[in-house]
Formats: sequence, C-alpha cells, structure tokens
Amino acid sequence: MVDDFLKSISILIVDDNNTDLEVISKSLGRYFKKVHTASNGADAFNIYEENKNIDIIISDINMPKINGIELLKLIRRSDMQIPFLIVSANLDQEILIQAINLNVSSFLPKPINLQSLIRKIDMLCEGKYFKYKAELRKNEINNYLDSVNSVALIYKMQSNGNITYMNESMFEVTGYKEEDLKDLSFEDIIHPDIDKKYIDDTWNTLKEGKLWKGNTKFISKNKEEFHLNNTIFKLDTEEDSYITISFLTTKENLEKRDFHKKVLNSIKEFNIKEFNYKKEIENLKFERSNLSMFSNSSDILEKRVNTLLSQVDKYEKDLNKKDEKYNSMLMSKRSELENHIEKAQKEIIKVDALTEENSIIKNKIELLEKENIKIRETTINLVKRVRELEEVLKIERTK
Repeated sequence: MVDDFLKSISILIVDDNNTDLEVISKSLGRYFKKVHTASNGADAFNIYEENKNIDIIISDINMPKINGIELLKLIRRSDMQIPFLIVSANLDQEILIQAINLNVSSFLPKPINLQSLIRKIDMLCEGKYFKYKAELRKNEINNYLDSVNSVALIYKMQSNGNITYMNESMFEVTGYKEEDLKDLSFEDIIHPDIDKKYIDDTWNTLKEGKLWKGNTKFISKNKEEFHLNNTIFKLDTEEDSYITISFLTTKENLEKRDFHKKVLNSIKEFNIKEFNYKKEIENLKFERSNLSMFSNSSDILEKRVNTLLSQVDKYEKDLNKKDEKYNSMLMSKRSELENHIEKAQKEIIKVDALTEENSIIKNKIELLEKENIKIRETTINLVKRVRELEEVLKIERTK
C-alpha cells in the first residue's frame, strides 16, 4: 500500500499493558495518520464515539471495566464493517466463537510481531485502499476531462443524428442552449453547403468502428458559419452514441490551404512561362546572330531579350516573396493546430487508460467482496462445527 494511503489511516489501540501499548503506538505512529490509545474498553469506546473517522481497532481481550469482546459488541451495534483485530496471549474456544459471531476481522497472538501486525492492517484495509485508489482515479479522470473540456468543443450524437450533449464551448459557438437539445439534430448545425455524400461517408466510417478526422463547416443558430477540425469516434460505454472533439479553425485557415494550392498552380504556370520565355530568348539570340550584319535589328532584338530577362527576374522575385510569406503563415498555423490536436489526443488516451484501470480496480473490489462472502460462509460452517463438537462433548460427558 502506498505511503500516502497509510498516512490517511487512523487506528485505535486498546491494551491494559502500558508497556505494550506504548511500544505499539510509537511503532505504528511512524506509518499511520493518527494512533489513538486506551487502557480499557470503556475509554476505547468513548474515543471511538468521539472519532468516527477511525479506520481500524486493535484490542486486547482481558481488560478492566469493559473487555475486548464487550467492546466489540458495542461497536458492532453501530458499525458491522469496521475492521476489528483481536490480540491475545490466550484464546479459548468460547471467546473464539463469540468473536466470530460478532464478525471479528482477524486474530494475532501475543507477544506482537510488528511486521506481522502491519501486514494484518494492510490486509484489513485493502478494500478501503481500493476504494481510495478508485476515488483518486475518478478525480484524475475528471481533471483530464475538465482539461479537454476547457480547450475543445465537444458534443455527442446518435446514429439518427440527434444531439444529446454539448459542452459549454459548443453551446457558446453554436448559440444553442441546453433546453434546445431535445429537438436539436446534426442537420441543424452542419452547414447546408456540405455535400450529403461527404456526410454519408463519415457515418459509414464511424459505423465500422473507425476513428474519423477532418475539417467541416458548420452553421450557428444565428446562421453564422464556423469551421471545426473534428475527431469523431463511437463510445463503447454508451449504446448508439458518438462523441466529437473539435477545435475551432477559421475560414482564413481554409483559405490559406486554398492559397497553397493556388501557389502550386502559379509555380507550375511560372515554369511553363519561364520555359517559353527562355525558348523565345534562344530564338531571339539565334535571330540576332543571323542578323548581326543589321545593327538596327540587332539593337531591337537586344532590347527585347533584356526586357524578357527583366520580366523573368521580376516574376521570380515576386513569386519568392509570396512563397516565403505563405510558408511562414502556414508553418505557424500548422504548428498551432497540431499542438491543439496532440494535446486533445493525449488527453483522450489518458482518459481511456484511466477508465480501463478504474474498471480493473472495480473488478478487484468485486473479487474481494466475493472472497469476503466465502470467508463468512466458512466461518459460519466453522461455528456450526464447533457447536456440533460441543454437543458431542456434552454427550460424552454425560456418558
């Protein structure tokens, strides 16, 4: 068990031997949050009544005022589950049966071995530890969900298009409110410009159990368009439910992607024009060599060549400037978008991992509860057997 959990455990130790009480309390005080002590059952019960946060009780049997069995009876009237550990140098059959009937948790012989005692406490608090661990995981999952929720637009929908949930960011962007969800459909928020085939292909991908990613244009309640970078997947924990985690991407981003295509097309056109210009220059040079005898013609050709070369240089410079400006903007926005997506995907993976771990912990708790039932059944059978043996002894004594 982890140190943080041990430090959260409070223990009540009851023993009329002051030496044993002091040694045990000091030893356990190094490991646990709070160690209460009492030298008799009456004082121990008062401490228990005043401190309902006590997690485990360790008690001797033979004590003044109220003995260990009587203390166990009093405590069981209000709490049948709190672990109660009996320590004693001698355990006779009658005390053993009484303790079992009162749902005693365990026994430990005196003199007490500290390591054995800590192992016993560890075992008795195991169920509480799993609950503690599950609560921690639950808090972690909630923190991760809050983290994703604060940076993303999230909504759930069914295969018929009905939207069943939106987070605050999605409500804010779409302009809808929670009371609108009962009549709200995916068709109300998807932009009418989006091709039906595009939507059908998306649904087909999702129904195959695959993850879908892409950019889509939406429309708000006030008919304002907005663009989202979406990650959509089916929820395994809910029947016929799909969740979308999205990040806002402006129309400007999409226009830049179109600009990129235009730049590529411009480069292709430039290459064609450059080839034609160079070809024309070569032809002009050839003409000039053939017409070198005619100085006037040569001058004219020279001017034409220089003019064409100047145009080519200017075109190259303009294109380089546009390309550099575009690349700078594209890299900046791409980096920003990739960071958002990476963060969201990491959070999704963590949530899935923590959900799986939480499921494992729940299964362990169920197994422990089943094992506890078996132990109780065994105890009942043991009590029956002891009573049968008592009857046999009585018969033998009468003979």
